[in-house]
Amino acid sequence: MTGKGRGIKCICLLAGALLLSGCGEKQAVITETVIESVESSLSDDRGITLYYVSGSTIAAEEERLRPKQPDSVTGCLEEVMNAMKLTEGFAFDGYTVGVENAVTLYFSIGEEVSRETALLEKASVVSTVSQIRNIGAITISSSLPGDIIEEEELQSGSFYYYDAVVPTGQNNGRITLYLPKEEGEGLEPVQLAVQLQLDVSVEEEVVRQLIQRNVFPEGTKLLSVSVAQKVAYVDLTPEFEKDCTAQQVASLVDSVSALPHIGSIQILIDGEKKESIGGVDTHVPLRFFDPTEVEKPAADGGA
Repeated sequence: MTGKGRGIKCICLLAGALLLSGCGEKQAVITETVIESVESSLSDDRGITLYYVSGSTIAAEEERLRPKQPDSVTGCLEEVMNAMKLTEGFAFDGYTVGVENAVTLYFSIGEEVSRETALLEKASVVSTVSQIRNIGAITISSSLPGDIIEEEELQSGSFYYYDAVVPTGQNNGRITLYLPKEEGEGLEPVQLAVQLQLDVSVEEEVVRQLIQRNVFPEGTKLLSVSVAQKVAYVDLTPEFEKDCTAQQVASLVDSVSALPHIGSIQILIDGEKKESIGGVDTHVPLRFFDPTEVEKPAADGGA
């Protein structure tokens, strides 16, 4: 069977999808579950909550869907996909069902759909579909511009995103990077939605995002991130302290300490503390600070 669409985009049978139930389980990266309150099974009297993208988060429809075939994975899946509201440019193309009710959902994502919107759409789809009783693994296969195909095996809580409609772990779904301003010495906050791999903590992802954006001195690599008693220990390679500025130190400290479960940051270079980096006293943990202030940030033990 295939899913039929409604709404802005017409849904058609994916070329090559298997008829009827389909077969063949697709393997992809499994991401970390951080959303704790989305239901993973369906009770006949409860129905299914339909999620949709609303601005920079996902929202829940007030009225729950009451499937006509609650015990049928394929029947229930078709009803759910027919009822979901999808962003224009994020089109549902069909599905296959394989071993142990493993479902692959096929989507075409247009150039007009931003990366953040695509992440949120995936979050809304998986959070909705995962409520179907007896559903197996959920894989989203995305057809992107340039004939690129991406496949991801996802769970109902595979995403961190800000202003989430449900509690999302310790950091409440808020990830904020404090990036150096293009002009001047200050920092500007940038909020984003990111997808975490199973073996990557949110603290590590924040540092990785900063490195990917070339915030730190060239060649800087992350060795490890650990957290103990609300102090995040961020261990970087020696390149970090070469020609480093207070602005770059503040970007690291402010971005990681923006996570509510982090109290302060202890910067390490090859596992060792340094007296000073970029003119900032770094021999003890540091709290959030403004690099434009004349006085350096007060050191803190993280207690």
